Amino acid sequence: MEVERITFEREGGFAGTHITTNFKPSDLPEDQAQTLAELLDDLDFDELPEQAKNNPSLPDQFTYRITVETKDTEHKVVTGDISAPEELQELLQLLNRIARNQMRKKQ
Repeated sequence: MEVERITFEREGGFAGTHITTNFKPSDLPEDQAQTLAELLDDLDFDELPEQAKNNPSLPDQFTYRITVETKDTEHKVVTGDISAPEELQELLQLLNRIARNQMRKKQ
């Protein structure tokens, strides 16, 4: 999958915080972009259901929205912090790091 843009949103938690980032993988350091591409391919991200949860929603958890755009398509997945399937956890951690780094750069 050749990704052109990713939008990542995280909201909720105890304080009801909201972070969002929108980036091109080509704007990331090469090793991070490579890891991201491998995770998306390993997950067959474009085949995941829009609601990717393995448990019911829990109060005060984070909700994540991941939108991956390619030249031809756009696929969105919504999941929860604790209710995300195990295979999505590593992707969520990486996207959280990218979002926090981008927020620091803007300050």
